[in-house]
Amino acid sequence: MENLIRFFQRFSALLLFIVLEIIAIVLMVNRNNYHLSMFMNSSNAVSGGFYQMSNGVTEYFGLRHKNEGLSDENNRLKNENQQLRKQLAAYQSLKDKRAVADTLVPVSEQYTYIRAKVINNTVNNFQNYLTINKGLRDGIRPDMGVVCADGVVGIVMHASQHYSVVLSMLNPNSRISSRLDSCRNFGSVVWDGLNPDRCDLIEIPRHAKVHEGEKVITSGFSSIFPEGIPVGTVHSIELKPSDNFYNITIDLATDFRRLSYVEVIAYTHRDEMVELEKEVKK
Repeated sequence: MENLIRFFQRFSALLLFIVLEIIAIVLMVNRNNYHLSMFMNSSNAVSGGFYQMSNGVTEYFGLRHKNEGLSDENNRLKNENQQLRKQLAAYQSLKDKRAVADTLVPVSEQYTYIRAKVINNTVNNFQNYLTINKGLRDGIRPDMGVVCADGVVGIVMHASQHYSVVLSMLNPNSRISSRLDSCRNFGSVVWDGLNPDRCDLIEIPRHAKVHEGEKVITSGFSSIFPEGIPVGTVHSIELKPSDNFYNITIDLATDFRRLSYVEVIAYTHRDEMVELEKEVKK
C-alpha cells in the first residue's frame, strides 16, 4: 500500500495529464462529427486488424479439419462421377438397342476409390513404404493402386483388418506402367534410390518423340491404375547413339514429403481379370 501511495505521489502530474487528455479527447469526439467519424474509422481499423489476425490463427488451427472435409468431398465426388459414367454408358447402350452389361462399360470407369489417411511415411530410405489407416474390413486388398490429389503414390503390399502397408514409388522394387501423354509408347517408372522428387521412365524406344516438360501418365495396361493418372513430367532426356531406348528422368507429380490423405483404387472386375490371365499362363 505504501509503495502504491509513493507511486501516485511520484507520477501524480503525469497521471493527471493523461486523465485530462482522455477527458479532452472524449469531449472533442462526442461534440464534433468529423472527429467522431475519424475516431470510429481508426478504431474500426484497429479492431478489424485484430479480428483478422485472430481469425487467421483460428483458421490455421482448423486446417486439419478442413483438409479432412475436402478429402472426404473429393472422394465422394470421384465415386459419384464413376457411377454417373456407368449410368451414361448403360443409357447409351439402351439407346443403341444393345444389351446392358458391365462388359460394355470401359475399364477406366469400373474403379471406385477408398479414402485413407497416411499415418506413417518414409522418403529418405533406399526402400520406402507408407502405412495407411484402412485395411481388409474397408475393402482394401494387396495389389490395389494408391493415389493422391496430385498423382500416383504406390501399390498396396500387405493389409490387416485395420491398416495397410503401401509400396511407395520411392522404392526400387516399384514399377509403375506409364506412358508419354503425346503418344502411345509406354514403359515403366522406377526409382534409382537417390532423389525423392524424381524417377526414371525406362523402356521408351528411340523412335518415340519425347519433349522436356511433357506429361507422363499411367498407361492403363493393368488392373491396378486406370489410364491417365498423373505420374510426373519429363525433366531430362538422354539418348546415346548405341542405345535403343531413351534415358528419361521425370519430376514426380506427387510430393511425398507432404502426403496426408490418399485414395486406394479398387477395380470392380480385378479378380475375374486375374483369374483369366492365370488360365492363359497355364
